[in-house]
Amino acid sequence: MSDSPKQEYLSQVLQMNPLEQPAEILNRRKQFLQPQSVSRSSLSSNASDRHNRADASGQINSLRKHFWSIKTEMIEQQLNEISISDYPELTFAIGRLRKIAALRESFTRLQHRCEGHERFYEQFCKLVISSPAEAERLRSTSYAQPEATLFDVELVSPEEERKLARIVQQEFPELYALEKDWLNQLAATSKKSNAIALMVKTLYVLIAVTIAISVILTLYLYL
Repeated sequence: MSDSPKQEYLSQVLQMNPLEQPAEILNRRKQFLQPQSVSRSSLSSNASDRHNRADASGQINSLRKHFWSIKTEMIEQQLNEISISDYPELTFAIGRLRKIAALRESFTRLQHRCEGHERFYEQFCKLVISSPAEAERLRSTSYAQPEATLFDVELVSPEEERKLARIVQQEFPELYALEKDWLNQLAATSKKSNAIALMVKTLYVLIAVTIAISVILTLYLYL
């Protein structure tokens, strides 16, 4: 070995208190004498850590997939069984699902208020339990309005979406707080889409009238 690793090792050990840091001294000695075995141990530990994190994430994703078909008490039980003490990044996901489970009764009442508009309710329920990345994708999809054509007489009713967003805001503030940015954006997008829809319908009527006049004039000229 070169003098440099030895000097570094001695410098570190001499600064340690053998009465207060015996474990650290022994561990540093092992690192110095058997660096390869320590590296293997470290790799094994990292692999185990990745496996455990992936397992916890998998349990969370599985719970998301079946969330609305599981009873509230079962959800709580499954959440408590997921070990996230070593993975603080998963704490938000657990807390979010636990909060939504506690609001199950509010979701049931909202479902009754959305009768006839099941697509909106299902989209909202899927959004609130999704991972941040999936939730962002769903928001982007819902903001994107289909391009209107000249003959789109029956467009998606943005006014109804705006009305439903207002219902959530006014009657279910606890649910509105979960996705207020999405609901606000949906309402704003719906207003714009409503104006576009009116313009398209007006244009369609004008084209229809123009065609009708042209047909009448053609027939008149040939009579």
